[in-house]
Amino acid sequence: MAAETEELKKIIKNLEEQLERDKLLEDELKESEEKFKTLFEYAPDGYFISDLRGIFIDGNSIAEKIIGYKKEEIIGKSMLKLNLLSVDQAPKVVKRLTEHALGKQTEPEEFILNRKDGSKIPTEISGTLVKIKGKSVVLGIVRDITERKKIEEELKRKNEELEKFNKMAVGRELKVIELKNKIEELEKKLKNKQT
Repeated sequence: MAAETEELKKIIKNLEEQLERDKLLEDELKESEEKFKTLFEYAPDGYFISDLRGIFIDGNSIAEKIIGYKKEEIIGKSMLKLNLLSVDQAPKVVKRLTEHALGKQTEPEEFILNRKDGSKIPTEISGTLVKIKGKSVVLGIVRDITERKKIEEELKRKNEELEKFNKMAVGRELKVIELKNKIEELEKKLKNKQT
């Protein structure tokens, strides 16, 4: 009887230790999930998760801001069904989804997205295949590049102005040289006539 009691005490102790380990693992898992949720939700760029067919599973607040839809409005729908992309951009999306299905990460690529209010927004989208709860999904990052595009356009305009000014300056310099040559030629003719 004493041996059985000792055996029962060992079993109970082992179960208590296992429960304690399980509780620690559960706490670590919750902490890890909270960290992921915080990073996902408060990232400086738009984050979204979609399946390999491009159906939205989740998105963060910045993604909502960029496209103008609340996450509840996009979950279960594809970019194409929501008309976030023009038809001419569909082949690029299909290519990227295929690359994701093959486990490849896609580099940032520019897309013009149609927002819910009908306005258009220049973006840069990249993505990678990840596993969540054993399921392969695409973690996508969408960045609003409106300001960058404005700066690029301003830079292009300034370069064109500079090039135009440069052509004018070079043209003016060539005219000055041409006039000097004519003056020299006329001076020579005048000297020849005087002698």
